[in-house]
Amino acid sequence: MTEDTPMDEATAPKPADLVRAFLANLMKAALTSNDAHSLAWRTEAARLRGEIVHSDPGALARLKLDGLWWLAVGDAESPDLRPEEGQIEYGQPKTCPFTLEEITAAAFDVDLAVDRLIKSAATG
Repeated sequence: MTEDTPMDEATAPKPADLVRAFLANLMKAALTSNDAHSLAWRTEAARLRGEIVHSDPGALARLKLDGLWWLAVGDAESPDLRPEEGQIEYGQPKTCPFTLEEITAAAFDVDLAVDRLIKSAATG
């Protein structure tokens, strides 16, 4: 597939997969103490957010954000990433710290979201 070839509905990522990956990348950026990796995960989160914003609003509205959050935390806290984690400790909130309205808002800022995750982990 080329950049000029649009994805059809069968090959397009599902909104749930996009949101889960987006949240996991935010969490990875918050967990790591490696600046280069944090930047890469922030960049990927921003790219995924762009896809989320252009997803079907009805499909987005049906998502169970708290469930996707917990799956994303599990993705981010994988054993192969533990050696570079040092920014925050494990133990994230049980509910997603972001609403769908926040994620899809024009003013959403990935860097501020990562900082929010770091601060919420530090304060509990």
